[in-house]
Amino acid sequence: MLLEIFNFLHFVGLAFGLGGATIAAVISSKAGKDKDIGKVAGKIMLPIIKLIWLGIIFLIVSGIALSLFIKWSINKQLLIIKHILVAWIVIIGVVIGIRSKKKKDIRGLSKINLILWYAVTLMSAFV
Repeated sequence: MLLEIFNFLHFVGLAFGLGGATIAAVISSKAGKDKDIGKVAGKIMLPIIKLIWLGIIFLIVSGIALSLFIKWSINKQLLIIKHILVAWIVIIGVVIGIRSKKKKDIRGLSKINLILWYAVTLMSAFV
């Protein structure tokens, strides 16, 4: 029963993180091209950023719990790579938060973060 709950939370965390990162990348891309969108992007981004962080928290907590409940063998090398990518997502997220006033830095880091989210999602199919 707990295995199913943590597995569900893991997928919810993945959906929140990937969905939020995708929406954030689209909004920041549009905000760079349209000044009207740029003016309201800060207000729009705050709940999206909270959604992404909630997804990361769900992934980390459920990932730790899943490692305790899983009885079958898993590809440990792929899991380590996935953990490293999630750590980079967190680090880049913190850097984006710190540099939120420099728009050009954020756009590049946002794209890198989005690519990492898609890589983690793809790897989740195999781990």
